[in-house]
Order: sequence, then C-alpha cells, then structure tokens
Amino acid sequence: MLAFMAVPLYGQGLLPYILNGSATQTSCNCYVLTPDANTTSGTAWNKNKINLNQSFNYVFDVYLGCKDANGADGIGFILQTKGTNLGATGQGLGFKGISPSLGVLIDTYQNNDENDPAYDHIAIQMNGMSDHLSSGNLAGPVTALVNSDNIEDCQWHLFRINWDATAKHMEVSVDNQVRLTLDKDIVNDIFGGDPEVFWGFAGSTGGSSNLQQFCAALRPDFGFNPRQIYCDGIPIQFLDKSSSFGDITRWWWDFGDGTQTTAPQPAPHTYPGAGNYTVKLVIEDNSGCISDTLKAPFTIGSYPEVDFGPTPFCLGTNQAMENKTRIAVGAAQQWLWEWGDGTTSTGSDPAPPYTIPGPRSIQLTVTSDRGCSGSAVRNILFSSTPDVTGAGIDACLGTPNAFRGTNQTSNIHLSAWKWDFGDGGSSLGQTASHIYADTGVYHASLYGISTEGCLSPVVDVPVRVTSVHARAGKDTIIAAGQPLQLQAGWLNDRVTYQWSPATGLNDPFSDHPVAVLQRDQTYRLTLISPEGCTDTDDVTVKVYKGPEFYVPNAFTPNGDGKNDVFRVIAPGVPKLDFFCIWNRWGQEIYRSNDLPGGWDGKIQGQPAPADTYVWMVQGVDYTGRKFSRKGFVTLIR
Repeated sequence: MLAFMAVPLYGQGLLPYILNGSATQTSCNCYVLTPDANTTSGTAWNKNKINLNQSFNYVFDVYLGCKDANGADGIGFILQTKGTNLGATGQGLGFKGISPSLGVLIDTYQNNDENDPAYDHIAIQMNGMSDHLSSGNLAGPVTALVNSDNIEDCQWHLFRINWDATAKHMEVSVDNQVRLTLDKDIVNDIFGGDPEVFWGFAGSTGGSSNLQQFCAALRPDFGFNPRQIYCDGIPIQFLDKSSSFGDITRWWWDFGDGTQTTAPQPAPHTYPGAGNYTVKLVIEDNSGCISDTLKAPFTIGSYPEVDFGPTPFCLGTNQAMENKTRIAVGAAQQWLWEWGDGTTSTGSDPAPPYTIPGPRSIQLTVTSDRGCSGSAVRNILFSSTPDVTGAGIDACLGTPNAFRGTNQTSNIHLSAWKWDFGDGGSSLGQTASHIYADTGVYHASLYGISTEGCLSPVVDVPVRVTSVHARAGKDTIIAAGQPLQLQAGWLNDRVTYQWSPATGLNDPFSDHPVAVLQRDQTYRLTLISPEGCTDTDDVTVKVYKGPEFYVPNAFTPNGDGKNDVFRVIAPGVPKLDFFCIWNRWGQEIYRSNDLPGGWDGKIQGQPAPADTYVWMVQGVDYTGRKFSRKGFVTLIR
C-alpha cells in the first residue's frame, strides 16, 4: 500500500519569505498577514527578486476572514524595488506610500476618502496611490468575486496573477474567473526600466479587523476528458488539474479500490465493478511542501436494465408510456423513444403517437448520469378501451339487490366483469346479486375487461336498501264523538300509509288522520315502500260516554300486578287540574295532575293502612268545560 508522506516541520531558516510585522508562518506554504486584531500590519516578501522581462503565472490561496460589515482592511500582491520593509496599517493595505510599485489590491472596507465602492473590490494600482480616483488607479475597482459583494466569507479563494512579458499583458483571476486585465509596459512606465523587482504580500487592519492569510497555492485536483463516461468496465482516464505556486514534483494517487500510483498522469484505470469510491490525491511542490489530501467521491455507474410498458397499451385511458427501467448505481438522465414510424420522443414517460389499435415495435434507450446506456425493444399491442354502464335495482332489507352490466362498445369483446358492491363484497359476471347487511344507499361500482386486457373506466352504480317500521301508536281511550288524531310513529316521504278499516277516519291514507268514533275500534296501519317493503301495526281506541271520570271504589296494592294502582279513567278529558286523596282525618296524602297518573297505596314511601279514603278529581274536557267528581275508595290488604 502506498503511504502518503508526512509534512516536515519547516524551519524559519528555510523560509522563502522575509516576514515583517504581524506576519507569521502557519504551515509549509501558508502565512498569516494579520491576526483578527485592530491596527496591525504584516508583509511577506519573497527573498528572490523576479525579472519582469520573463513571464510568470503565480497562483495563491487567499483568505480575507469571516467578518463582513466590521471586517477590514484587505491585502495586496505587490511588486516594488525599494526593499522588504513593513508597510503601513489601515486603509493603505501596506501598499500606500510605496513607490515605485504595482499592487493588485483586494480591499474589504469602504473608505470614502479613497473613493472606495461599498462592495469588497479588487483593483490594480501603482506607486503607492490607493485612491481610486487618482492617477495611480490602473484597473478597477470591480467586485472581488463574480457573484457576490462579499469576500470576507470564511472561505479560501484561488488568486492568480498571470504576467505575459512579451505582450506586456497582466491578467488577474479569482476562483478561475478573470476580474481585471492590464496592458502596460510596467518595466519602463513604473520601474524606470529596471526589471528586477521584489514581490510579496502585504495586509493591514485599522479600527476594524479580520484574520487575513495567503498560501502559495498547493491544491490537488483532477478532472476528466469531456467525452469520458463512467461505467462498469470502462477504463477511466484521470487528468491531473492541480494548482501549485511552484512546480509539482510528486503525486500520490489512491483510486479508492486498493489501487495506488505516483504517476503524474495515471494510466487509464478500470474499476472492479459499479459502486461508490473515494479518490484521494496528494501533491508535493519543488519547495518540499505537501498538500492536504484531496478526498473526492467518485461513482462508477451500472448499465440501465431497460424495460417499459404497459402491454397492452389501452388507447383512451393510458396517457403515457410506463418507464420501468432500473439502474443499480446511478440515475436515469436521458431517454430516447423510437416509435417505429420515424418519430422519436425524449422524456421519461411520454405519450405515444398512436390512436389506431394494432401491434407496434418500440425501442427505448436510456442513458444514466454517468453516461451508461442501455436499450430494449418491445412489441406493444395498442388496444381499444371498452366502455360499460351498470344498473342496480333497489331492494328491501334481507332481499337481494340485482345488478346488470351493459357493454356500450359492441365491437370490443369483454372477457370479464368486476363488481364491487361498496360494502366489501364483490362479484364476477355481467349480472350479479347481493344482500346488504343494513339499510342505506350503497355505491356499487363496475368495470369490464376486454379480451386484450384493457380495463373500461369504472362506473358508479348506486342502489338503495330499504326497510319500513309501522308504528301506529299506543292504545288509548276517548269520549264518544271526541276527535282523535292518530299518528304514524315512523315517517318517511318514500312510503305510503294506509289505515284500515276507514271507519270514522277523515283520510285513511294520511300519516296523521283524525278519527271520530261512537264505539270501540281497532285500526291497522300498513306501510309500503317503493321497493314493496311492508310492515303493519295495530292501535285500539276505547270509546266511553263522556266526557266523564271513571274511578274504581277499591284497589289492592299487593304487587301482584293486578289492581295495584288507584287511578282515574278520564275519556274526553285532555287536561287534569288535580287528583287528590285524603285520609279519614282530612290529611292530604296524594296529589297529581298527570294523566293517567295514579296512587300506589303508599304514604311518604311507606304502605298505607287498609282503610277507606276520600278522593276528588277536577279537569277540563275537550270542549273546554271544567267539571269535577269526588267519592270514596277502599284500600284492601
């Protein structure tokens, strides 16, 4: 197994930079210019001058801190000839006052006296002049990042200075996005013909601060040929795209499947199978610095197992094809349907172009997000969809409801009928019957299946289950000639009512007829529903001469259920004023105005002694006349 090298301690004596002020080394290739502290300044000057008559392409990582609104002030990449001293603090970014010089400045604080914009910006300036309206402002200011006004975002950003000495053209990029360009003979126009310059970084803070850092870039990275696909069994060509300030001298690759190499550009690598892997890459530059380990997830996709349907495809109901493709590793990204008539469609589940029944040969090609493709050809039968209707007959509780289906598309033969009765029951066949357990309206449903397997739309078949309950009322007494309104105790607007015999009735077909009788009569009430459900009940009306009170002269409250209560029979008397009983000493022992009411032979819950008692009753008859009666009753024990 290939072992990654450990990073050696980088001693101060080996530093390629001269550090001033608050600048400190944090790792082999990384330096802090300012800590997050007010009024500080730090510079890092490379010990070796560069010759501007030669092109260079310097790549750095820069970090401008995490504080936005109260963060300051910024950093600059500076070329100068005077020396390697510490620059000023505050808004000058360690650049202000250095002349002759060229600075690429990333400014994170708005200083109005220097005509700074409100956003974090980048500019190219010369001769220590940091005012953007001065003659020293050569390019910019523009936003430091392409899509953001803030670079104080706790992130490292790739900062590239590319100088073409022949074309005298400088290009400044942040995160591989060109932000500024400068076409200028900087050797003659700025440095008086002297091409030998010091270069380095400066940074400063003032009343606001931020942690500000830079690294000589050492970023491992890899990519692929745009035509590369990532499928099981396909060799994968990894392309090194690492960024480094100096020359990269060594590479350590780990492909995540146990295979490792130190080749700068590895040979095409074939993975043992589809799956998820983690690729690792470490690089070392010519200064002996070793990068952090890049760990990148990498997926080898499997080939699509293409399948689709349905078979048959039922015209008129199926609006789209059903894509049933499975991909073990990866996800479908592209679909190509070839309909066999010269037309094609893309998309996962398109609608086919056919309206006429018949067999069709269809091909589907699916490509995954890893570039893996698979195809399948299916012979799909396009069939007509049947249409059915259904009818059900209402029934009485306990008798079956009958059902029948009708094929509305006589040219399409049906092989099956499916009934759902709406209560958990079901049946097959064009006709069916079903007994429901309770009354109510049930929504049965029906669909048919053609001989080619197409299902008709489901149709609703509501049916009603009915029962009737005749309630003629309680037996009663009336006075001769007293009108009595009968009342059916079960009302339903779907049933008919019939009272028999019709003797004394004003309407024998009403649910509440009025009877006027001269003698006792028993009526039978018959209810009939539209489904033919019937039920009967009787009520007996006893007729007395009256209005009158009928009171017995003795009773025996011994609990045998016979003659246990002393009560008044009051035919023709709808309202009782009172019914009172006194003992022989004139004490009232019972009072009531209820009909029929009655005394049970007890006084304050205790059995009254056998004796003779006085009673009196008073009421109002059905004509409104008030009358009363009194007498004696004997309690026998």
